Amino acid sequence: MEGFEKLSFAGRDIFRGHLPDHAQRTSRLLHELHAGMKDFSFSHKIGGRWENSYLPIEKVPSVRDIVRPARDLAVNLYGDPLVALYDPPSGLEHPPFWFNLAATGESTGVHNHARDSVVSGVYYLNTPIDSGELFFRSEGAEDLTLAPETGVLILFPSVLRHGVRRNYASGKRISMAFNLFAFPLPIFRMETFGAEVP
Repeated sequence: MEGFEKLSFAGRDIFRGHLPDHAQRTSRLLHELHAGMKDFSFSHKIGGRWENSYLPIEKVPSVRDIVRPARDLAVNLYGDPLVALYDPPSGLEHPPFWFNLAATGESTGVHNHARDSVVSGVYYLNTPIDSGELFFRSEGAEDLTLAPETGVLILFPSVLRHGVRRNYASGKRISMAFNLFAFPLPIFRMETFGAEVP
């Protein structure tokens, strides 16, 4: 897709850019997110805050308008068949997309998503100035730091370790993260879990 910048870190490619009509996609998803907040479920706390906030796809159907083209883009950029899921895979409680709402002073520690997924993504929904940069970390290398920008999509290999720096803004930084999986999925039937394949 035109307009996506390619960055290299630790021998792997990271892509950053805007989807077509990103302003409308962002507005729709933010509206659905705010309407559904009372129905959040959570996975774990870090530093006293819920790290990931989950909603079922029925509450935030516009997630598909971001994850679907992101999946198509990732297939083209990385050259591997990938599947997008919107419901919890077998044996898991939460769907493979979630929201991060970081208030002033909050950050996200270094981690990766390599357990099951191949490509991961983040889509920024609200990014006040100084609300915390995404960074990638690898031993022996200087961190690659990317400033958040509303409407920007970032795709990266799930094995890359990454985190988010402290939010120094007075408002919340809001993003939606997601994982994409290798196709075919070896451990469960895709039609059961709302999968989309290329």
